[in-house]
Amino acid sequence: MAVFTQVSLEDARAYLADYDIGEVLHLEGIEEGVSNTNFKVETTSGLYALTLFEAATPEDGLPWFMDYTLYLDRKGYPAPGPALKRDGQSLGRINGKPCALIKWLPGRWPRNPDTRHATSAGEYLAKLHLIGGDFPQIRQNSMGLAAWPGLIARCEPRAADSLRAQDILADFREELGFLQTHWPSGLPVGAIHADYFTDNVLMSDDGKVTGVIDYYYACTDAYAYDLAVSLNAWGFTPGGRPMPQMISAFIKAYHATRPLSEAEINALPLFARGSAVRFTLTRLYDLLNHDPSWVVKPKDPEAFYRRLDYHRGIKTGHTYF
Repeated sequence: MAVFTQVSLEDARAYLADYDIGEVLHLEGIEEGVSNTNFKVETTSGLYALTLFEAATPEDGLPWFMDYTLYLDRKGYPAPGPALKRDGQSLGRINGKPCALIKWLPGRWPRNPDTRHATSAGEYLAKLHLIGGDFPQIRQNSMGLAAWPGLIARCEPRAADSLRAQDILADFREELGFLQTHWPSGLPVGAIHADYFTDNVLMSDDGKVTGVIDYYYACTDAYAYDLAVSLNAWGFTPGGRPMPQMISAFIKAYHATRPLSEAEINALPLFARGSAVRFTLTRLYDLLNHDPSWVVKPKDPEAFYRRLDYHRGIKTGHTYF
């Protein structure tokens, strides 16, 4: 479960007294997520989520995340914009952790997504890029291409005890050299989600998006890169087997809402390879450094590593359609 820091109802009431949200009636831990502590808060004015940001979320990035989601929310996008305290601030501290009270969004993330879900998700990723296109603040991608050599280096000490990990890292050193030489540039950029996975997209029972959550990897980068990350998230089985019909449904819906240029389409296979490297590396690091006493179970890096082989065989981005 994703409650790393305990908060009592009395703690919550004391902190939330700085908001105009009525009386706090109920506080419940949310058993979702892997990085931050989350509680569902019921008040006399409605429902909210109270998030305590743990070490995995950089505190210096929190004002950007809050401003971005508030911007999206005010423009009508289903993002969890923060509630503001009476002094106008969106952030505070509770039990020593930075925190925010954010809008509660309806729906559930799809446990067994099909092409209906992929179609709606593709449409809403495109809307995210269109609606957030003029968000003025810039934030560098902390998990982008420049970060991957460091991730490889951080994995290496523990990889000495695993031949499989050593093989993956050796492959990635070669792959990284290729990507650094061929990485696309000059494409449309703006604020992107960068973590648009199925468990960050809430949907109604009929497969329509009702909310997009967890913006804590959001940054300024190429829209096509965000699309490639999302194709890797939505277009494969949990074990890493490609589902071309899901990839096609997602990208066609995106393209119908925000038409891709030929240059962006051409960039997709390289961006997809890069995002496969990025998520394999972070999962491999988490696995190699996992403490058995931790509640959260690390995700399987092999499932993302298999995606890399698939994208290496794609010669043109039009194949994804």
